[in-house]
Amino acid sequence: MLFDVLRQFAITASILVIIVAFGAAIKPLSSENIISGWDTLRYLFLAMIPMLQFALPFAGAFAATIVLHRMAQDNEFVAMSVSGQSYLRLLAPMAFFGIVLTIVVAILTQSIIPVFIGKMARAITADLPKLLQSSIEQDLPFEQGDLVIWAKDIFPGTDDQDERMALDQVAVAKIDGDGRASMYFTASAAVIDIGRVDDVSSLSVEMRNTTQWTRGEDGAGMLKGAPEGRLTHEINLPALTNQRLTALSFGDLKRLEQHPEEYSYVSRAVMSLRTQISIYTYEFALEQSINESDGLLECVSNQGGRTFLIDSKGMESRNFISPITVVAITEQEKRSILNPERASLQFEYEAGVFQSVTLVMKDVFVGRGQVGENQRGEIVIPSLQVTDVPYLDSLQHATTAELLEVGRQLAPKHAGIRSAVANVDLHIAALGNHVSGRIGQRWGVSLLPLLAILLGSVLALRFTDKMPLAVYAKVFIPSIIALLLVFTGGQMVRDSSVGTGFFVMWIGVFGLSVMVVWNWLRLRVA
Repeated sequence: MLFDVLRQFAITASILVIIVAFGAAIKPLSSENIISGWDTLRYLFLAMIPMLQFALPFAGAFAATIVLHRMAQDNEFVAMSVSGQSYLRLLAPMAFFGIVLTIVVAILTQSIIPVFIGKMARAITADLPKLLQSSIEQDLPFEQGDLVIWAKDIFPGTDDQDERMALDQVAVAKIDGDGRASMYFTASAAVIDIGRVDDVSSLSVEMRNTTQWTRGEDGAGMLKGAPEGRLTHEINLPALTNQRLTALSFGDLKRLEQHPEEYSYVSRAVMSLRTQISIYTYEFALEQSINESDGLLECVSNQGGRTFLIDSKGMESRNFISPITVVAITEQEKRSILNPERASLQFEYEAGVFQSVTLVMKDVFVGRGQVGENQRGEIVIPSLQVTDVPYLDSLQHATTAELLEVGRQLAPKHAGIRSAVANVDLHIAALGNHVSGRIGQRWGVSLLPLLAILLGSVLALRFTDKMPLAVYAKVFIPSIIALLLVFTGGQMVRDSSVGTGFFVMWIGVFGLSVMVVWNWLRLRVA
């Protein structure tokens, strides 16, 4: 009996896996010029392994139902029961088969399938030049993370320089969580270099004749132009910290839960908190320095070596208190006097590390009282270093827990730090929900083979007067509902509805268990 079931199971599982894998591959395969040829076959083969979690339970239930229904119709079970064999002993091989299949699916979902999901993602994203070239040639933006790249035309490198390409008339935008642009570049041309280290690929973008707009903290924008420019950080493609959680095994998920700072969303939130704390401490040091020097502040430009002496009544929240006088001194000791109505400092950070300050002046009188006096609406002087206030990042190597402790101490004094602390807590809690939901969902799927096989076996013995496919339908429909409930509950847990999510996740499994027990009792009575 078990041999017949295994033979039927092998045939059914093979057919189901191929069909379901092809269905899963339709969406990526429908994108023109993304993957083709051997890449297509490789993607299909990779997709077969993740699809086993769906094919094995239904293939096992189908094999058990069809084989046992045929044996029941041929009165083989009647003959065995008359010879003294109980239904419990007769169905023991099916229970053993279900347990083995459940263990196999558990190993697949918790360890093996995540690896292949990661390989599937890399199969599509491995050829970065082709991905970017395909998007530009189809007049579509290339999107990766929070960055969007668009260009009028693309010129791939030669065979010996396939890791470099040139773009014509480029626009690059950085999108925030609300879907609005927080920064964008426009350039007449750009060069993109592709870097690869182990499983991590990255794009480095350099531009010519650039214009950059950056949204400030007050919502206003700041526009700057330069003959050359580059993105402040590279565009990274799948690494452990950037992959979806579906591509992480059970051990990786538990490790990520213990070290949440390795997760990309938590990492960005922690970086934002570190930046806010740095801003607060540096603001405090600046204000203290200005007050001790009677309102004087000296800044040196990283570009051109100019010196700026700022004289004001003091500083409050990065805003200088009027009246304000700025003396600009060139390397040739030439001086020009600027009298802005308002002036403030903005801090420039890259990857959470302080780089420089930018002096923003509004309604500026240039050379007041001198020949050629004029008034400017705004003057922006970037890349400045404050002479007497060096930046010291004492929290550069601090752990997430240490940053949160410092942040909670400073939160009552600073709204930005308070918001950043809440954001870190929110992302850590969300990561915990994602890990719990993902692991629970995998355990729920793992129990379906055992329950589906037992239900199919019992129903095959009960309904010998019905068609085999009609009996299997009584197994297939409840199993599909249970599977959908498992995935729905997992999504609800990941959406922070933890209690309701786990209830929905396991109610389908519980329902299948009740159906097995109820039909088993009815079979024994009959």
